[in-house]
Amino acid sequence: MDIVKPEDLQKGDLIMVRWLDASEIRCSVDEHEGNPEMFCKDWGVYLGISGRKKRMLIVGKDVVEVQNDWGAARIPLELIDEIIRVMPRKEAVRAIREIQALGRRVRLRKWRMGEIERVRVV
Repeated sequence: MDIVKPEDLQKGDLIMVRWLDASEIRCSVDEHEGNPEMFCKDWGVYLGISGRKKRMLIVGKDVVEVQNDWGAARIPLELIDEIIRVMPRKEAVRAIREIQALGRRVRLRKWRMGEIERVRVV
């Protein structure tokens, strides 16, 4: 895993983004002044940078395959603390294919009379 800059990313890289988010909390004034930052981490697939007025890093979270609609986080670049490339695009694609192939080899067998579902990997 490497810490990278947005310009080092390729679409399809699996990434983790640590960024500063807005937050609301009730506490004393001293606590507000002492440590007001609230960091978040978003994981997903790098889809690019977009935006007219504010540049946003787009992180894909899920996809509806039939319509190719992506659910995504849009993170303002100026709020990003760090980006970690968990897996480059080529490795991510290979890993996903291996997982899909494994899924095709798994057979589910349901027992009668309410017994526990048994999974057998062939």
